[in-house]
Amino acid sequence: MKTGAKILVEALALHKVERVFAVAGESYLPVLDALLDAPQIQVITCRHESGATFMAEAYGLLQGDKPGIAFVTRGPGACNAAIGIHAAKQSSSPLVMFVGLVAREGRDRESFQEFDLPQMFASHTKWAAVIDSADRVAEYVARAMHIAVSGRPGPVVLGLPEDMLAEAVGQSVARLIPPVSSAVAAPEVTKTLDWLAAAKKPLVIVGGTNWNAADCDNLAAFARSADLPIAAAFRRHDIVDHREDCYVGELGTGPNPKLVESAAQADVLLVLGARLDEITTQGYSLPKPGQKIIHVYPDAAEFGKSCIPDMAVQADIGAFVAALAAQGDEAAAERGGWREKLRAQYVAWSGVEAGASQGWSGADMTAIFGVLRDLLPKEAIITTDAGNFSGWAQRYLRYGRPGRLLAPISGAMGYAVPAAISAALAHPDRLVLGICGDGGFMMTGQELATAIHHAAKPVIMICNNAMFGTIRMHQERDFPGRVSATTLTNPDFVALARSYGAFGASVSDAAQFETVWKAALASEKLAVIEIRMDPRQITTRSQLSD
Repeated sequence: MKTGAKILVEALALHKVERVFAVAGESYLPVLDALLDAPQIQVITCRHESGATFMAEAYGLLQGDKPGIAFVTRGPGACNAAIGIHAAKQSSSPLVMFVGLVAREGRDRESFQEFDLPQMFASHTKWAAVIDSADRVAEYVARAMHIAVSGRPGPVVLGLPEDMLAEAVGQSVARLIPPVSSAVAAPEVTKTLDWLAAAKKPLVIVGGTNWNAADCDNLAAFARSADLPIAAAFRRHDIVDHREDCYVGELGTGPNPKLVESAAQADVLLVLGARLDEITTQGYSLPKPGQKIIHVYPDAAEFGKSCIPDMAVQADIGAFVAALAAQGDEAAAERGGWREKLRAQYVAWSGVEAGASQGWSGADMTAIFGVLRDLLPKEAIITTDAGNFSGWAQRYLRYGRPGRLLAPISGAMGYAVPAAISAALAHPDRLVLGICGDGGFMMTGQELATAIHHAAKPVIMICNNAMFGTIRMHQERDFPGRVSATTLTNPDFVALARSYGAFGASVSDAAQFETVWKAALASEKLAVIEIRMDPRQITTRSQLSD
């Protein structure tokens, strides 16, 4: 006889889960107890449920073939955790969250902290359900792990009634659902190559989370042989090494205007793994009428969401790119320097001119990111929050193969710190840099305690302009001279970092940055660097009025 909790933990072990992120709750105490008997599964004790789900989401992205795992308690815990579930849905991140629930006999009585889990999470999960019988735990876990990584990856939420976890049943054998991939049809590959060969101004747009290093290598090889430019979808910079001559920039927030113009001029758009969401399409202004669209995606439900493709290909992205790479020369054509033009536009856009500072009263962000680009190792992992400060990371930093950028497609504030901690736990041998604003840091900055507790050592960079910068920019645009609810009062970030036992330092002039950066790395511990910005330096392209 085994309890539901014991069966659950054994099922996670069978799926080779190595780490779970949790905020302890009385509703799933039997699971915490069972985890003591599974030392191969590390439990990361988090300080808030949003931090736990952000960490699990980031961990799932870094693993790729396995979902991140989070455990939270009923009612308040699940509500706190919802932001990470929403982020996972919009970022197509594999995640499974287990939620302790009220006992079955108390259901539908508005018991203490009761809520309707399937109804609450239905709109932003791939599947949300409650496990009502201990003898079905292994079945539900197998299905959840499979759904989270299949097709378009995403989150799954399973409810665990506390009495079910303590229920003892006969032997329940956990099993794995084998991975499934969509086959690649030779005629679709041939047609794609033919359309590209006939194109004068083709553009490849890449996105999604279904990429591994081999897929990225095949993509780069295909682009080289066919002389094709590649643009990244919103916050998907790390699919193509930016040092490759085929990379021409990102279609995101604050993009290179010349890239947007070129995308509108393209005669064939080959979309690989991207969803063509609102940001990537620049407010659904792309594609333009007359452009041929080849959309390759592993889930047919995505076709037609924002535009009707001329060719819709449901296929595993890696397999399709491998097939293209094997015959890449067949797509080559004389294009009159089209790729070279787009590459030159990107190089100019991402260049940092020496001495280009405009005399900001705080540290010049452009100068700092120019230095940072030179100092970051190629294997570094960058995490960012939402916010205008992320524009510098998007425009000026260079990214490599997959798993080098973790940034929420949902635009969630508070993401960077938990994601950086998760990345540092997953890859302690790599430098991890989490970049956030002062507003976002204050939403999840308490997870510095989690980093200290579990010996994670990312560098956290807080871009402090004492306001919600993006909202202030829009406020100044729409209601000039009428500032409201966007000014912030902050703590002493350096003193706060040191109180946790972390390295802490502040930069008020870009000339100080390299020295502080090297001191942070030399400390060999969790580090927090505050960048005191001039509030007027609001984006990479514009400033606020005095």
